[in-house]
Amino acid sequence: MKYKRKKNKGMTFPELVLAVLMLTAFTGVTVMVTQYTSKFLQPLNKKVEESNEANKDMLNDHSQINYAFDSIIEIISEPGIDKNFILNLKCTSLPSLEWNIPSIDTKAIPKSYKICIKPTTLSESNYSQLANGEGKPGIYILYAKPENRVSVNATPVRRIFCRPKPFCKL
Repeated sequence: MKYKRKKNKGMTFPELVLAVLMLTAFTGVTVMVTQYTSKFLQPLNKKVEESNEANKDMLNDHSQINYAFDSIIEIISEPGIDKNFILNLKCTSLPSLEWNIPSIDTKAIPKSYKICIKPTTLSESNYSQLANGEGKPGIYILYAKPENRVSVNATPVRRIFCRPKPFCKL
């Protein structure tokens, strides 16, 4: 048997049209999927603040709040602060002014949040009991809650801490 070789002259016109249509359909599907998934990769909140700063999102808000929490806990957990002072603190968006926390400024908490502090059932003993080794330190919850409502762009932030710091064991 003899095998005949056919001369390959390339694609025929119908094959070329079919290949171009398949390439166009594949490219269109790829573009649609990319557009759809890119919506999930953008910042969650594209609001621009009144001062026209850069766009802020939930992660930036949480980072800013946690940084302020560090300063607040550092001051409030000192033994010189009376526990009754802490129990009388009301929710605020300006802790530097209303709580008299000097280590943070007035823009430490985003405008859409209020921070609050609440004691837990593990209440703090009097300082005289703590000094004698008979009392126990208190556990408190410092939290930031969205003023309007909880949403994808605004979620609560909580931090648990012990005070007075010298009497807290790790």
